[in-house]
Amino acid sequence: MSYQSTFINENSFAFTLLLLVAIFGRFCGVVDAHTGNVTLTKTAVANIPALISSQSCANWTTAPEAADGNCTRPTRNGLIRCYGGMNNVGALNSKLGKVVQAQQMLLCGWPRESFNPLRELQKFSQLRSLTIEYSGFTEFNIDFPDMYHLQAINISWTNLSYISTRTFKRIHALEILDLRWNQLIQLDGPLMLPHSFQQLYLAGNPWNCTRNFKWLLLQPEKGRLVVDREEIICADRKYKERQMLLVMHYKVVLRRECQSHPDLLNCTCLMHHIIPKSYIPLYTVNCSHLQFHNLPAYLPENTTTLYINNNLISDINPLRDNPLYHHVVDVQLENNLISNIDVLEDTYWLQNFRLFNLQGNQLRKLQVYAMDNALNDNENANLLLVSKNPWHCTCKFGMRLREFLTKYKDIVRDAWNVTCTYMQGDELRLAKVLTLTRHDMCNISAEDDTRIHPIDWLNCVLASLIILILGKLAYDYYFYRYHGRVPWIVMKMP
Repeated sequence: MSYQSTFINENSFAFTLLLLVAIFGRFCGVVDAHTGNVTLTKTAVANIPALISSQSCANWTTAPEAADGNCTRPTRNGLIRCYGGMNNVGALNSKLGKVVQAQQMLLCGWPRESFNPLRELQKFSQLRSLTIEYSGFTEFNIDFPDMYHLQAINISWTNLSYISTRTFKRIHALEILDLRWNQLIQLDGPLMLPHSFQQLYLAGNPWNCTRNFKWLLLQPEKGRLVVDREEIICADRKYKERQMLLVMHYKVVLRRECQSHPDLLNCTCLMHHIIPKSYIPLYTVNCSHLQFHNLPAYLPENTTTLYINNNLISDINPLRDNPLYHHVVDVQLENNLISNIDVLEDTYWLQNFRLFNLQGNQLRKLQVYAMDNALNDNENANLLLVSKNPWHCTCKFGMRLREFLTKYKDIVRDAWNVTCTYMQGDELRLAKVLTLTRHDMCNISAEDDTRIHPIDWLNCVLASLIILILGKLAYDYYFYRYHGRVPWIVMKMP
């Protein structure tokens, strides 16, 4: 699959490196199409310190100011460094009167659990670049205030776990926003950013891809701003270590497919898994409580689970005839009108299903031998539910059903809840099948139990004849051994 191959290419590292070079060249110079070299223009050189600070917070705890949570004096190019806090900003302001004019800020090790942009940045109205690294704060307790000069924000290696779509809305000149290597799990939607915005970085966060990130594909003008969108990896349990763009692609395709087909009108379609290495998506379709009279004639490819409970379905022929159901291994048909499943005898589906829920239907009998053979041949069978049906425990069927439930109790996990009704009286109505005996099933009374039946008389006669023959054989052997005489019948034989 060509789309998937872009995510598993062995040269992805080289591709990423070239991508970063291209991005760097876009904002800082020109990339030679043949050599890949970056030629810096005078304008680019002038803009680098203004947009992205080359300073880092590595080993910030060794800085003298870190002990008291203070900031350094601003450098000639307007860079101020703050380590462990901003406790001396007021003092520096009163002494120098230049802190307000700082154009770049490097903030390392912010000590609080939240960051208040309005309070902490109000004295830096001329700020053009803001970098916050190696900090423990988890949120901004208020959106950024109106800032007209701030062009680049880098927030990395922090515990930031939530931002709203409006957090950066009022930063009117913002062009670059780097949110990599934090603890962000989800976004409520695409961020509200100014028209001049150009680059958004989101990789390195433990993103929950079960949330709504489909805007990456559905809103191309927003998705293109996420420069590293092909490097964003999911961290949730369902899609762990899968590329977010791949997951969202499958979700968008599934939604369009389900919404466009009349058989799935009002059904809910979900992707519940992506197979590792092959990257094949597996889908779940839920059509419960929709007054369906038939199983859907169409299902998306790779659908493995179908919920169609609480409907009016009586015909399950599609499980036998429709090839789209061959891979639907889990079928939930609880509370429908199914009265017969004999059509599934010797079918591919019955020999390969994993879960089959028939609780609350109208089943009275089934071909026990057919179901027995299917479960013997089916290594995938994990759960079969057949309780809450009006089973009829006649002598022959009741005994077979009890043997079947006893044999497959690990698969028929509601076996102890399977009850049957009695056709001739009320004494066994809703009795649990596994508690019934042969006497109960076949309606054998105490008088019938003590009476000697003809078959018993015949058995006695046959037993007596066997004993007589064995006695005669012993008698003849004795006389032959000690008297040398053979039986007379042997002497008469030719």
